[in-house]
Amino acid sequence: MFRYRHPLVTLGAAVLFVLLGGMLTGQGKVLAEPLSFDFTFTCDETVKVASVWDTVAFYPALTNTGTEADSYFVTLTENDTPEEWWVRLCVGGRCRDSLVTSVWIWTAEDPWPLDSGWTDSMELHVLPRTAGQGNFTMTVESGSSPGVKLTKSITFLLSAHEQIPVSNQWGLIILPVLIVTSGLYLIYRRHRLVRQT
Repeated sequence: MFRYRHPLVTLGAAVLFVLLGGMLTGQGKVLAEPLSFDFTFTCDETVKVASVWDTVAFYPALTNTGTEADSYFVTLTENDTPEEWWVRLCVGGRCRDSLVTSVWIWTAEDPWPLDSGWTDSMELHVLPRTAGQGNFTMTVESGSSPGVKLTKSITFLLSAHEQIPVSNQWGLIILPVLIVTSGLYLIYRRHRLVRQT
């Protein structure tokens, strides 16, 4: 025998069925989505001025903005840099020899991939041994982005000048002192003459 069902009960059952079905199919969609690999590569200071024989450091930062851990390939290119300058790349917590210009970092062996949301800093050390200008480009490439070569670069500029000799430095200090002292002496003499007359 056919029983009459209340329309709200039937509607509630239909809504429950749709919600449960959507959750089940939604889970399948989440599992089927590709993993996301992305990162940012930034630096607060990219242009610096220094004296010859003063070591200068740049501090770029890499942040994994993807949803999965990733490893990265870092390359350093010296564009127009004097041959006498020493340039050293420090990444993954270690400073490499000045001849090393490319390295894999945050791999499973070194010591682990960079987790999602984590930031790690690098360092670029430059020792200018002559006056001149240096131009360096650091490029970071994602090691896991499937089918897409995801790279980001920063160019650093350093201008090095000769140091002022010590005798000139003392001269720069003594000259203003002499000027101020002579000015005070002239003011004193003028007041003394006014008092005497």
